[in-house]
Amino acid sequence: MLAEDIKNYTVKQLEELAGEIRKNIVENVRGCGGHLASNLGAVELTLALHKVFDFPSDKLIFDVGHQSYVHKLLTGRDLSLLRQKGGVSGFPDPEESGYDPFVAGHSGTSIGLGIGYCAARDAAGRSEKVVCFVGDASLGNGTALESIFSSEQKPKNFVVVLNDNGMSIDKNNSAFFKAISKATAKKRYRKMNTFISRTFKETSAFGKYLRKVKYSVKGWLNKNYFFERCGFKYVGPVNGHDLSELCAVLENIRAIDEPVLLHAVTQKGRGYAAAEDDPARYHGVAKGFGGSENAFSAALGGIMLERAEKDERLVAVTAAMTDGVGLSEFAEKYPSRVYDAGICESFAVTMAAGMAKGGLRPVVCLYSTFLQRAYDQIVQDVCISSLPVIFCVDRAGLSGSDGKTHQGLFDLSLLRNIPNLSVYAPKDCREFAEIFDYAYAKGTPAAIRYPNGAAPELGGTCPVSEALWEVLSKGEETVVLACGARAVTRAMQAKKLAGADAEIVNCRTVKPLDEAYLRKVSKRRLISFEEGYAEGGFGSAVAEFYAREGIPVRLRILGADDVFVPHATAEEQAESLHLSAKDLAEALGKQE
Repeated sequence: MLAEDIKNYTVKQLEELAGEIRKNIVENVRGCGGHLASNLGAVELTLALHKVFDFPSDKLIFDVGHQSYVHKLLTGRDLSLLRQKGGVSGFPDPEESGYDPFVAGHSGTSIGLGIGYCAARDAAGRSEKVVCFVGDASLGNGTALESIFSSEQKPKNFVVVLNDNGMSIDKNNSAFFKAISKATAKKRYRKMNTFISRTFKETSAFGKYLRKVKYSVKGWLNKNYFFERCGFKYVGPVNGHDLSELCAVLENIRAIDEPVLLHAVTQKGRGYAAAEDDPARYHGVAKGFGGSENAFSAALGGIMLERAEKDERLVAVTAAMTDGVGLSEFAEKYPSRVYDAGICESFAVTMAAGMAKGGLRPVVCLYSTFLQRAYDQIVQDVCISSLPVIFCVDRAGLSGSDGKTHQGLFDLSLLRNIPNLSVYAPKDCREFAEIFDYAYAKGTPAAIRYPNGAAPELGGTCPVSEALWEVLSKGEETVVLACGARAVTRAMQAKKLAGADAEIVNCRTVKPLDEAYLRKVSKRRLISFEEGYAEGGFGSAVAEFYAREGIPVRLRILGADDVFVPHATAEEQAESLHLSAKDLAEALGKQE
């Protein structure tokens, strides 16, 4: 079903199509994994937008692009290989379709992109509509708010659709959204709005109310002066699952050239009972709707629970990812010691700096790809003052099916050049706990990076307090300097595959380097091996050390190429980058 085909659909036909789309999404996400609850809640809104607007001539810009599956189906894309190698991405991507103006992997970006696009459009004398689809609480992101606050004058022919489902990834506790709800619900509407937003079981009363209201922006009775002071005509709140009302309202919005914010209240997970009951659990799911294995994330929860009993200063900070980073049990036992910053990573880090200065011991738990958004705060607020903040950098390395918007390949290059910050990469979960204790005892800024997925125990008993690096397997010819859990695992496999006389080293401290060991092996053939970008990464740090010391070496750096890596499994991505165990085995067999 293509978008242009639904222009002449009746409301009844659209409602039938909505049911078919939900079945399609459930079936394909069950088969491939992906983002379920957010897409089920966006079905009617997306259908109404495609019926009323003229995409791709008009532009539809997504925030948190994981809510774009309906849009993909309506624009002729098959979800049967969703997020698989050779299939469609889980996020909008202009390389995939002309219906996608921008890549949209992270939150908070759509309004700024839309304002910028409108400036270029107006300069060229065009008049296409620009629609920003904002959801999963990303309006509370700092970038989104900066865009809203930028000026009291917003572009013409500019529409922001707020998909308000009361959630981010986990429960949304934002005071901003509570303020919006209060401001938009006058006393005579509040009871009805609460009823609709909580149950969605019966919409007839709401529909009757709306039919009494003249469908025009100027005639809309329920105003929100916050958005109006920021340059928008506010419309809503409307029921985001009533196609009749949505289409009528959007037709009137499209007929004017003023900037409009449409506030639609939706239910995350709508149409699939399990997702309705537990939208956080079904936000992102693995194949078969099972939970994905993330050994390090699970280990973090146990580490935090054990250490919290010993030190009441220990607190956790996350950004709408309590469950994803493994803090659910910790939050259940110590709810007052978990601080959820919402989808606001910069604020999370700055808040942690304030905590540390005041005497607490914060542990900031973020995915590698989202840590990038707080780089300045890590430098300015934490490291300049050398505050005791530990960054647990989850999903470091290749991200797998989330693809190029979520790769954790940048963190080593970003972090290792910051003064006062130590950077660690444990080989397994046992070593993760040891390194956490080591960093905690030091009381200075530290980052501990680790991947998703399984994490086999690799043996070894040498704690980092005794030797920065650990020789896991001795050899004479070649030294493999492996950095990170997957790299160490593949290095051990590669030695067996190649039958090589290689020494495998667990380089678990990226900063500081084990300079004594590097001097010791400088006469031997060296291969650095990491799951991160080669440029500016761990291997570069080794090369810089030897260059700085004036020590000539034979060093080969194996890391990710200078490319954005598309969605596939992590192992398929490693193969595409020549970072598999087989690739390393071939390198070991080559005499240089």
